[in-house]
Amino acid sequence: MKKGVMAFAALSAIAGGAQAQDSSVQIYGIVDAGLIYTSKVATGTLRNTGSKFALDNGLLQSSRIGFRGKEDLGGGLYAEFGLENGFSVDNGAILQSGALFGRRSVVGLSGNSFGVLHLGRRKDFTDEIAAQYSSITPFSGLITAVHANNLDRIGGNRANNMIYYSTPTFSGFRANISYGFGEAAGSINTGQSLGLGANYDVGPFSIGLGYWRSRLGTATVPSSDQGATSGAGCAVTAGNGGDTCMKMWILGSAYKLGSVTFRGTFSKVDQPLLKTSSGTAPNFNTTFTATTGTSAFTAGGVNNDQAKIIDVGVDFTLTPQILLTGSVLQSRYNFVGASQKGKLTEFIAGIQYFMSKRTTLYSTIGTLSASNMYNPGISGAPGADSRSSIVAAGIRHTF
Repeated sequence: MKKGVMAFAALSAIAGGAQAQDSSVQIYGIVDAGLIYTSKVATGTLRNTGSKFALDNGLLQSSRIGFRGKEDLGGGLYAEFGLENGFSVDNGAILQSGALFGRRSVVGLSGNSFGVLHLGRRKDFTDEIAAQYSSITPFSGLITAVHANNLDRIGGNRANNMIYYSTPTFSGFRANISYGFGEAAGSINTGQSLGLGANYDVGPFSIGLGYWRSRLGTATVPSSDQGATSGAGCAVTAGNGGDTCMKMWILGSAYKLGSVTFRGTFSKVDQPLLKTSSGTAPNFNTTFTATTGTSAFTAGGVNNDQAKIIDVGVDFTLTPQILLTGSVLQSRYNFVGASQKGKLTEFIAGIQYFMSKRTTLYSTIGTLSASNMYNPGISGAPGADSRSSIVAAGIRHTF
């Protein structure tokens, strides 16, 4: 940790000196924290619940600090880099499993006629579709549980060892290919990941499609897809290194009509290595909570071989300072060996008040219900009931 702090200090000094001489290097970031009330949270005693109040991080956007820069190489071509750290405001901890620049660490080239080429660790194109069309932008992590425990990459999962290339924009059309090296000796497929996508954005209408596939790694050579480790299909002992453990696609679209924007996504996730029933039937009446993503009958869990998610919403600019947002989300889950499909439904709404270009006050309310599966909770705090609700308010500052 001391080495990490020293590295941060050195980079800050370098960036500060560069800013004094040249505007091509910038320090930027987001600091976001808020208060959140969650109803019907399990207390640890069977069937007992209690309300929970907490100070939480990133209820509108995840907090981060980053360094980015460009150098003009001439002819419209630029060399560029990006280093970005994610952290939690409430306790100061580094996120992304403690990686110093876990949100992004890339170097590459860009240009209007060249496109964007990045080498390193970053998000793939499915995140760009999600950011433009889904509810992740106004509601951050408050909607990821309904998105199959973020297995459809709605919250922006990353891959290591990635080559990312996005074409220039031609008449509103742009395409992408991303490839993550597994780096296993003697095997190209072990730990490999692949992403494809395209987006069309002209006038009030836009539409985009993204695809992602992860292959199983090994104990010594993990998958290049770091988002896959939270998915049961890429964490199970079944299968061999190089087997496809997760594949997903997302379709998104939006239409702007004056001060109102209608948006929506449909995503589908398959975990092909999950072929065995949990062996025991769930008893939602006596045992309500289960570890999301690893237990049976949970979103993205050990017997959840397929999930389909619909996310639709509307954004209304009431005044230049006030933005109203609302979304309805529903996801359905196929559980191996179960006769009924699980279902999660979430209603969520919010208001943002822009005090300035850099400071925003916000408030959010939401409710989540579960059927034929365990309730993951809106804020990661499920209770002994099929329905839970949240009320939150916070402040976001950008720099």
